Amino acid sequence: MYTTEELRRALTEEAEGRTTRLTHADIRAAAARRRWRIGLGGLAALLVPVLAAGAAVALGPGGPSPAPMPTDRPATVVPWVPDPSLPPPAGPVRHTGLNVGDQEFVVWYQDEINGVSGGLIDAGGRTRRLEGGVAPAPGRFGTVLEVDDRHGGLIDYGVFGAAGAGVEVTAGGSTTAASTAPIPGVPDATMFWVRRGGVAARPTGAVDGPSPDAVFTARGPGGAVLGTGTDIQRSDGGVNRDGTARPIGEWIHTGHTLSGGGELVFWFDGDDRAATAHAGSDDGAGTVTELKPIAGLHRPPFAIGFYGGYNTFDLAGGGTVTVGIYAGPAATVEMSGRTHGSAAWTAHPELRIFWATGAGTPPTAVAEDGSGHVVDTTDFQQP
Repeated sequence: MYTTEELRRALTEEAEGRTTRLTHADIRAAAARRRWRIGLGGLAALLVPVLAAGAAVALGPGGPSPAPMPTDRPATVVPWVPDPSLPPPAGPVRHTGLNVGDQEFVVWYQDEINGVSGGLIDAGGRTRRLEGGVAPAPGRFGTVLEVDDRHGGLIDYGVFGAAGAGVEVTAGGSTTAASTAPIPGVPDATMFWVRRGGVAARPTGAVDGPSPDAVFTARGPGGAVLGTGTDIQRSDGGVNRDGTARPIGEWIHTGHTLSGGGELVFWFDGDDRAATAHAGSDDGAGTVTELKPIAGLHRPPFAIGFYGGYNTFDLAGGGTVTVGIYAGPAATVEMSGRTHGSAAWTAHPELRIFWATGAGTPPTAVAEDGSGHVVDTTDFQQP
């Protein structure tokens, strides 16, 4: 499955110089070609924001955040927080010793398609996924992912396609050794992470600002250079928008009572360029508790049909309700299951959140136009 960001980039590339209408199939095929072209360094299949707020800035030497760990320090494993929209990672989730704000930054290997991803663990032990992911490509870096650590430094992370590689980054006039770890079951790959100074990559979607000055170098035994890389992509768009988002459109009520009490509801917030869809519990007395963000969206939403991934919530009295998102020309969207529901986002009615109880694993869904003709289907497993 492809993420919103992958499809957005594929849409931009495919539309350039084209005079005929793009279909869903065109965009998905372009995404597949793009994923292969960057050496399987595609973005992770997560529901993540497609634009980041703010502008690129030049950063000075690192502040109070911890220095990078030496490369010979063993990486430790932290518990994985389950997320029904994506299976647990194939590799261990690892402490990095670095923080983003007051949250711990962790990395893991998701699978052969989505590769290495990052996340933040809060004080309650919940893992928040950062957008993006990069899969190993033989003898190269692919895209390096980056987060502003909110302490005057940058955290870069990713994977180099060779076993036992040492990784270093040169930026802002200094060279820093990255921490590295093998990926169990992937013999020709080295995961890495490093905190540095220098110039940050532009936020995703930004068209101006300084270019990052970082050069990544992988070395083999004896210091021989195995490869270099300079392609950096920000993965902290959603984090950047926290605390500045405004409500967009009306709330969506499902009528389903959650196991912890309250009605399952959805709402949207963001800015003029991007928004986040949230799921929460409404107690009916004026208090809504957020359960989790379920999607990051461009404004207006890209009409790509079914967005990858789904979410499942426990209901009072047993059972679950499964939730998905669709954006496109369909008049109705229905998921397999015993009971069904859907509602349009009032700010952008082409986008619908839909849900069903007893949907099974994996669920399936179908979208139809006003005449009852099928315009799209999904099993949430394939692009």
